[in-house]
Amino acid sequence: MSIDHRAEAERILNGVLNENDYPGFDEGEGGEKLVLAALVHANLARNEEQAARTADMRDALRLLRGREYDVRKLVSTHIAKALASREPNRWKAGLELAKALDMADSNMDDAIDARLSDDGWDPRSAWKTPAALVPSDDPWVAKPDITAEVPHPVQLVIAGHLAEALLDNSNEGVQRLARGIAYELKNVGADLTEAIKTRIHEMTLGRDPSDPPF
Repeated sequence: MSIDHRAEAERILNGVLNENDYPGFDEGEGGEKLVLAALVHANLARNEEQAARTADMRDALRLLRGREYDVRKLVSTHIAKALASREPNRWKAGLELAKALDMADSNMDDAIDARLSDDGWDPRSAWKTPAALVPSDDPWVAKPDITAEVPHPVQLVIAGHLAEALLDNSNEGVQRLARGIAYELKNVGADLTEAIKTRIHEMTLGRDPSDPPF
């Protein structure tokens, strides 16, 4: 049976003990012993209260961390989908939100990039300005990077065929044609260089063992 140490300390200090509680106490020595007993119960009560507060704080911290994780996941997913949409207004809103989080010391770039990668996007392309937001009538403005405008499955197909052609050492004409296509794509803003390199690496050295086999 648990003891309410606070109530016991108060009971002792209020002098409501009788000889049945602590038999043999006299007026002098017994009074000192009662005070000591009250102090013991008071310390035990304080320790129990501190333990309870610590447990409550630990639970509250665990709850806050869980909520923070959920919020970061939801917000980073929202931004990633906005960047991947390539819809000008939605992309701009996602970028502005990411920048605002940076200024608030709540950087989520890693989480955003991870979500983009999980969805099959090259994060570097997704962050680049959509072609629709780049002025087309300014001769000094660099050509827009439209790599991200090309659906990822299409990039994989094109990169795969170009990689096969570049590895065909028996036909220089095919290699030259593949290089020309890759350069022309890059000149119009669709740079598939990294995708081609990755495909060549897979075809010659095998898949990266760190990548899941699915």
